[in-house]
Amino acid sequence: MQNRRTFLRSHLAAITLTVLAPTALTACSDSTPPSARGGGTLRYGAATEPDSWDPHAASTTVTGRLLRPVLESLVSVAADGTVRPWLADSWTVSPDGLTYTFTLRSGVTFSDGTAFDAAAVKANFDHVVDPKTASKRAAGLLGSYQKTEVVDARTVAVHFKAPNSSFLPAVGSTFLGFHSPVALRDHAADLSSGGRYIVGTGPFTFVSVIPGQQAEFRRRDDYAWAPSSAAHQGKAPLESIVVLLLKEDAARIGAITSGQVDVVEQVPANRAASLRSTNGLALTRKAIPGVPYTYYLNTTRSPFNDIRARQAVRHAIDLAGIVKGLFQGEYERNWGPLAPTTPGYDSTLTDAWTYSTAEAGRLLDDLGYTGRDSAGYRTRDGKRFTIEQPYVKTFVSAQNHTFDVGVQAALKQVGIELILVPLDSASSIRRTREGDYDIFAFGWQGSDPGLLRTLYASGQQFADGGANGSRVHDDHLDAWLDEAATTTSADRRMDLYRQVQRRIVEQAYSVPAYIATMDVAARDRVTGLRLDVDANPDFHSIGVA
Repeated sequence: MQNRRTFLRSHLAAITLTVLAPTALTACSDSTPPSARGGGTLRYGAATEPDSWDPHAASTTVTGRLLRPVLESLVSVAADGTVRPWLADSWTVSPDGLTYTFTLRSGVTFSDGTAFDAAAVKANFDHVVDPKTASKRAAGLLGSYQKTEVVDARTVAVHFKAPNSSFLPAVGSTFLGFHSPVALRDHAADLSSGGRYIVGTGPFTFVSVIPGQQAEFRRRDDYAWAPSSAAHQGKAPLESIVVLLLKEDAARIGAITSGQVDVVEQVPANRAASLRSTNGLALTRKAIPGVPYTYYLNTTRSPFNDIRARQAVRHAIDLAGIVKGLFQGEYERNWGPLAPTTPGYDSTLTDAWTYSTAEAGRLLDDLGYTGRDSAGYRTRDGKRFTIEQPYVKTFVSAQNHTFDVGVQAALKQVGIELILVPLDSASSIRRTREGDYDIFAFGWQGSDPGLLRTLYASGQQFADGGANGSRVHDDHLDAWLDEAATTTSADRRMDLYRQVQRRIVEQAYSVPAYIATMDVAARDRVTGLRLDVDANPDFHSIGVA
């Protein structure tokens, strides 16, 4: 079996590039110089591998990032958060907030030739909520979905059991993007494995995938329906995209500095400064909206069913010190359940608690963990204070795993043993669905605060298709989240989400880590690179010179 370095070198040597003259991309395809439409291959280094290549089933952010060039959405979300037309020309919302009616854009087709119409919308949304799909993320975006009604070929009505104020921005996500109904009918079981069965309306087709190594996408020359807010119209400047799955930081940095790839994502903080000063490279950065990397404390079993244990862990971790030490001033620590770039973020949570090993110790004493074993860990009735954090190495970035190790060391200082348990994906899914863990850590990218419902509402447990990592059952949160999902007042909605954030912090349901940014390094041959509202590269606008 080839090692990663050998594979990368041999594969890239086989790629034949079409060299383009440097050009400036314009917003209008008619005025784009012919040389910019000539092709070329972008070699992209991804930091993590999707848990599924079907966004309807996936939980990993990278799935949405890599499949955005293939699967498109009813609406687009602009940088200022406004929702604009895309595959839907227009829409209306019923006065009771229970029905969203979309008028679809004409002339759109999937790459297999199937027309994009109301029946395709229905087939996709029904696929998301089908129990066989086992949706981990998309079903939460649909919320209280009831059914999709085909009014006519170009008109579709989406009905909800309860008002869903987050639906419109959510339907702009790749996770609610559209598969060809033919693919859903004939190859539903094959979608998660990726490749040619992923058929969308986007500017690229998914050609092939080699698990753990690479994925290849090819331009669709008849593409002509980018949203008006797009940086580029018409077919993509690139002829193809080859994604190399380079999970080790050193592999990605080595590949970009040597010129073996053109773009890499998730540049580690300790290399950002050096890459900025490297000739032939440019670093693009954007803060990631949504939920930062966060430690969710399982409130349904000991020890974290007691708020004192949750508070002890939070006081014991020198988050500012870990962030500074690991990230060399590139990032800042976070204080709340949302990242600061997310609408509705509550800035009053800054300094909501202190780092204090003394206070952590007092709380542990109060819990009865007054003994110490030979390794220095706290004990109660001779039993060590031990907690487990399972993780899937394939889906956790090296940067986040390093942070986990820092948290592990911090907890050891106060006598708490944190065991990091590597698992395969199937075992992790089983344990999270059953609640068989003490801590589970992940981030959740998104530009709408409505994602707090998926992460903290009682009915959004992992077994329900949600992502309630803390397994919270809190009547206060449920009431606020329910009202936020149904209110028609934008101001009231944001106020409710601020109340939700304060309650989460007061009850120490989770511990936020750091404010992440998407740092993308690119060779100077790359043109038109931009990061969208979710801090993902816009592959449709990129060219290579």
